[in-house]
Amino acid sequence: MKRDIIETIYEISEEFDVIMKNHIVINKDLNVILFAHYCSSELFSKHSYTISREVFHVNNLAKRNLKLCKIVLKRAGYKKIYTKGVFSFYGDLRPLAIKANFGKWGDNGLIVNEKYGSDFLISAIFFK
Repeated sequence: MKRDIIETIYEISEEFDVIMKNHIVINKDLNVILFAHYCSSELFSKHSYTISREVFHVNNLAKRNLKLCKIVLKRAGYKKIYTKGVFSFYGDLRPLAIKANFGKWGDNGLIVNEKYGSDFLISAIFFK
């Protein structure tokens, strides 16, 4: 049953331009699904207006994705559901992104993926 729920969430995420996604189990009953949305990582000084607009667009997509995923999990009977958006100040999602095979640690402290480089932002939904 959990596999069906995860597949449903993966399908939902396709509507919100998710470029990478993966489910991992942190411990025996705490699950997390991580999502990566494409977003240019060029320096803000070069294209600040374009980059700012893109970041806010990605944030909006990520929030809408997490909201629908939360609904699916609640309907499936999960009681404890927490989300972390792309602007989340609490908790660092990078170690989980490494575990979810989104990429490897780069020299600059960012996660670097073979296909996307560091051009993505991460959001997550935790459930138990």
